Amino acid sequence: RDLQEALLAVRRLADRFPHALYAAGLDPNELEIAFSEMTGSADQILLDAIKKRNNTLVRNSRGGLMSVQSAPGIGALSPKDRVEDLLSSIVGLDHVKSQVRGIRRTTEIADLKESLLPVNRPTRGASPLAHLPPALLEDTGRPRASHMVFIGNPGTGKTAVARLLAKAYHELGLLRKPKFLEVERMDLVGRDKNQTILKTREVLDEARGGILFIDEAYTLGMASKRSRMDTGHEAMAELVRSMDESAESETNDGHPLVVLAGFPVEMQSFLGFQAELRKKFPLTFEFPDYSCGELARIFVDLATAKGFDLDDDLSEDYLAHLLEQETTVTWRSERNGRVCEMLMSGARVQLRRRMRTAQMEEDDEFDPHLIIRQDLEQVVQTDFK
Repeated sequence: RDLQEALLAVRRLADRFPHALYAAGLDPNELEIAFSEMTGSADQILLDAIKKRNNTLVRNSRGGLMSVQSAPGIGALSPKDRVEDLLSSIVGLDHVKSQVRGIRRTTEIADLKESLLPVNRPTRGASPLAHLPPALLEDTGRPRASHMVFIGNPGTGKTAVARLLAKAYHELGLLRKPKFLEVERMDLVGRDKNQTILKTREVLDEARGGILFIDEAYTLGMASKRSRMDTGHEAMAELVRSMDESAESETNDGHPLVVLAGFPVEMQSFLGFQAELRKKFPLTFEFPDYSCGELARIFVDLATAKGFDLDDDLSEDYLAHLLEQETTVTWRSERNGRVCEMLMSGARVQLRRRMRTAQMEEDDEFDPHLIIRQDLEQVVQTDFK
C-alpha cells in the first residue's frame, strides 16, 4: 500500500510540476519504474534513485555537469547540449543550476503538449491529448522566466552567472535575445525626475529581449547629498511599470528580464523598505563565498584557458591547502573569485622573472608556459597580505 501511495504521489507531482523532481536530481520516469518494479520501503527506493542519478554524473574540473554516463534505463546527454555546457561552467551554485534545469523541463513538457495539438484541421479517431494526464490538459502555456535578486559578496560570480543565464534562457526560448546589459545607479538616475525617467526608459529599451543586470541596486534608494532629491524612486517606478506591462502581456513582447544584484546587508535593507519593488522579484539567489577548493578549481580552469600548464606537483589539493594556510576567511570573502585573477597576474610576473633568468643562463629546457609551485607560493606569501 505504501508503494502504491508513493507511486500515485510521484505521478501527481510529475504531472502537475514536471520540473520539481528533475530539479531535485531525479527523473520522474525512472522513479516511477523503480516504484513499480522494486520491493522495499519508499524511502529506500528514493535513496537508491538519488544515488543512481549522482553516480552517473560526469563533472568537469569546476564540478559542473558535463554528461551522463550510459547506464540501464538512462540516456546520455548530447555533447552539443548548449544549456548544460553553460551550466557546467558555473562553480557550485547548485540551486541556480536546478532552477534552470527545472524551467527547462517545464518548457519541454509545454512544447510537447503543444506539438500534440491538431493544426487547423480535424482529426480522426481519438485525439493525442486523450493520452495525456488530466493535469497536463490545463492550458498553462510556456513558463516565463522570473525576475531575480542576486545577493553575495564581491567576486562571488553574480555578474558572470547573469551573463550565462542570458545565453541559457535564450537557448530555451525564454528570452528573445542572448543580450546582457549591465548598469548601475548613474545609468538610471538623472539630476531630476524627468531626466531619471528618460534615462531609465532608454536603458529598458536597450535591454529589450534580454537581461537587464542592475549592479549595486541598493544605491537606487540613496538620495543625492548635493541636490537632496531622491530621484532613484522614479527609476524604480519605471522598472515596476516595465515589469507590470510584461506580466500583463500574453506573449514574450521583449521586456527585459531584470536582475537586481548587491551585497547581502545592503540589499536586505534596501528591499525591506521597497515593498512594491520586492513583490516583482519572486526569486532570490544567495551567492556564498567560495571555498579554498573551489578557488583552486577556478584557478586551474583559468590557467588552462589562458594557455598555461601546471607542474605535476601543483595540484588542486595543494593549492587549496596553500590558500587555507596563507589567507584568512575574511580576506577571501572580500575578494572571492578575484583571488584567482590575482594569482594568475602574480604567476605571470614570476614566470617572466624566471624567463629572464633562463635567458641569461641559456637554459634551453625552460618552458615559458609552465607554472610551478614556487611561482604561486611566492605570489601568496608576498601579495596576499
